[in-house]
Amino acid sequence: MDSTTEDVRVRTELSNSRWAKIKKNCMSPWYKKVSVEPTMFLYMFAFMITSVVEQDFFVQKACRVNNNFTDEICSNIQSDENAIYKKQVQITTAKFHQIEAISAHVFPIVLALFIGSFSDRRGRKFPLLMGLTGKLIYSVMIVVNARMKTWPLEYVIYTATLPSALTGADVAIFASCFAYISDISTLKNRTLRVTILDVCYLTAMPTGVALGEILVKSVCRV
Repeated sequence: MDSTTEDVRVRTELSNSRWAKIKKNCMSPWYKKVSVEPTMFLYMFAFMITSVVEQDFFVQKACRVNNNFTDEICSNIQSDENAIYKKQVQITTAKFHQIEAISAHVFPIVLALFIGSFSDRRGRKFPLLMGLTGKLIYSVMIVVNARMKTWPLEYVIYTATLPSALTGADVAIFASCFAYISDISTLKNRTLRVTILDVCYLTAMPTGVALGEILVKSVCRV
């Protein structure tokens, strides 16, 4: 009888312990589990807004500075009567995007070979902050380029793209966020946590594009 009673007591304790763990995991406030998800959402949201606004900015910069067209032409560059000027502007922006894309990805590709091992030893915070700082520098310098009416389109590469690329930019941000989620999650909830992080930045993309389009129409055209 003593052995049976002891077995029942042990089973009861195990059952209570398991229930306590389940209750703790399932009923704990959701906000206590939030980590890098807001950072990823806000970053992608801001990135998509600026990506829409930038396209109009690049066209206007190429038109007014690189090709030295008049304000009247550049303000109506999309009209059919300015098709010849529009073609020249498109050639200028196409060359710019080609060089800018190379400049923006060469350094992050090289840094990607070292960011993983570095963050494993030193933690995820520094690479994440480094990438966010790089994107902040890029955004600030885009504003500076917009204010400098005489700077050609190529100055965006020298003053914004290259300094941002040296920090790792997107590679550092994504690598740090996903690595951190893997660190703080368990085998049971890791897939869910990674999926939530994916949802955060994927939902921010169309939302940012929609808001960026509104800004272009309501602000940039004023």
